[in-house]
Amino acid sequence: MELRQMQYFIAVHECGGISAAAERLFLTPQALSKSIRRLEEELDAPLFFRDRGALLLTPFGKTALAEARRLVADYEEMMRRLASISAQEKGVVRLAFSHGVPNALSLESLHGFETAHPGATLEVVELPDLLAEDAILRETSDIGFSIGEPHPAERFNITRLRRYHLCAVVNPAHPFARRETLSVRDLEGQPLVTKSPHFKVYQLIEDAAARQGVPLVYALSSPDEILWLRMLEDNQGVGIGVSFLQDPQKSSGSNLVNIPFTDQELCWDICVITKKGHYLSRTANSLLEQIKSMADGSMKHHAPSAGR
Repeated sequence: MELRQMQYFIAVHECGGISAAAERLFLTPQALSKSIRRLEEELDAPLFFRDRGALLLTPFGKTALAEARRLVADYEEMMRRLASISAQEKGVVRLAFSHGVPNALSLESLHGFETAHPGATLEVVELPDLLAEDAILRETSDIGFSIGEPHPAERFNITRLRRYHLCAVVNPAHPFARRETLSVRDLEGQPLVTKSPHFKVYQLIEDAAARQGVPLVYALSSPDEILWLRMLEDNQGVGIGVSFLQDPQKSSGSNLVNIPFTDQELCWDICVITKKGHYLSRTANSLLEQIKSMADGSMKHHAPSAGR
């Protein structure tokens, strides 16, 4: 028994006869009659009988008609759903960037992705670091860019892309401005100006200070970059930033001075992450492979086991 036979059976009933149904189905009456007879043979019961020239359903035919309509409706609904999923295969890919990552990566290749994949659309959000990780876990984004290993690492596929280092950012009048390098120990007693705890910069400096037993004092812990810069320009503290992020500030007229840290642990690593077990469409997988190709060769030996 084929679905097509069910559709033919329904058409014959709705049209009231073989000839009218054959015309609707673009079949010859002979071919349609043969299909109905074959269906009756397979079901081992008649579907129609004639009464004064009218083609009517038998009691068995009435039951068969209800079942046939249900089967055809289920099939059509299944095809609609599959068509929708197929469209998603070529459609939207949701990206969650940790703050600062778009400035750190050269994203020209991503800009051309939609052109190279007709029908594809990239939906991009830029979030505080921990919220970008959360977007991947909650599956509101497909591909994320985290700073360092996300938590818990065992729930993610992780590929490291780039490594940058933290630096201190100070006003030229600050004593640190004359230093070539600094260490975490130099921060003891200094009023610090940092991002809020939702950012990995804050966590990195906190963890390093805790390991070395260095107490930290915060003058400001905020995601507000304008306030952050204003305090540093007024020489009200020592900023903690990422080396590449300060370059645009210099070019825009800021006279702040960057001093690198010698502590090797203060690394700001950009990772591309996906959630283990989360389905990625073919389009998303193509984009993911393109992103992974952007990884620095020097980062290969830093790839964590959780991402393999």
